[in-house]
Amino acid sequence: MTPVWPFGKKAAEARQAKPPKARKVVEYERKADDSSMKTMTNRSHLDDKGFKDAMALLGDSPKKK
Repeated sequence: MTPVWPFGKKAAEARQAKPPKARKVVEYERKADDSSMKTMTNRSHLDDKGFKDAMALLGDSPKKK
């Protein structure tokens, strides 16, 4: 027969759950912006002399040489 263990076991403390950390919620407001649509519909660069000359050099011109 083995001898009795002389040291007692300590009672374990109950684990307490930590409350979840509060996360900061960031909200953004999106403003209506028509500037990109205005830029896309602006075709004034097609009337530019430099553009027409470049297109003539590339051969994509309605003008005939």
